[in-house]
Amino acid sequence: MQYFYKSSIIFYAYILGVFILTLFTPFFGFAQENTFTRQDPIHKKFGDKQNRFNWDYFGIEGPEHWGLLTKEYATCETGSKQSPIDLPVQELNLHRETVEFHYRTSELHEMNNGHTVQVSHKTGCHVALNKRVYNLRQFHFHEPSEHHFDGKAFPMEMHLVHQDETGHILVIAVMMEIGPEHPVLKNLLDWLPDQIGKEVSVPLKVSFRKILPSSTEHYSYYGSLTTPPCSEGVQWLVLTTPIYISEGSLKKFLDLIGPNARPIQSLGDRQIEKY
Repeated sequence: MQYFYKSSIIFYAYILGVFILTLFTPFFGFAQENTFTRQDPIHKKFGDKQNRFNWDYFGIEGPEHWGLLTKEYATCETGSKQSPIDLPVQELNLHRETVEFHYRTSELHEMNNGHTVQVSHKTGCHVALNKRVYNLRQFHFHEPSEHHFDGKAFPMEMHLVHQDETGHILVIAVMMEIGPEHPVLKNLLDWLPDQIGKEVSVPLKVSFRKILPSSTEHYSYYGSLTTPPCSEGVQWLVLTTPIYISEGSLKKFLDLIGPNARPIQSLGDRQIEKY
């Protein structure tokens, strides 16, 4: 009987300890860190909660099978205007298009979401494309580049994802070449947590405009998200001038994330314009 009482006390003490730990866990740890996964507004727009269905870049959950994983990803298989694509380097008819970057210096939040390094910001940043305003939602990276230039892939590609007040999505893609260390990119990777789904505040303010190349010459076409649900109707601006990343920063990204580029998709009857 005495053994029974001792066992009962131990059991209830264990239950009480678990309850207290669960109740107060959010108050422990570093004040600037969060363990929740922020809902990506771009995926939310298309009715898909990020990571709701498992997908990957390899194996049975890889790009060749995305459209078969769930009906919500069917466009990955059946869509006719998918991204990324191979862009022609030969001279195209030049058009006039006004792109104005209104990127402010901002504090950043970044997260390893299991598929890429995703960075969000606090203060308002936007671009004006032909006087239409698109707010910057987040930016992230792919290795190797998803878009190709005449069959050539770059070591890395950055996507700056924007959205206007009606929900229309504009993605600006920046190619990344191996070269001198980019201080902003190095700082982002230095502060990136190993734990998937953990968001951290980067203790520095970054001028977003300094991340971009000086030239805004670009290719323009309509395509899709390059990750499930692969929704179409996305406007792409692919800058022709790359920025640089060091071999060390590229290796650190690969060690944390691994290769994460969707294969090239068919251009079909789409038109590509150069500005």
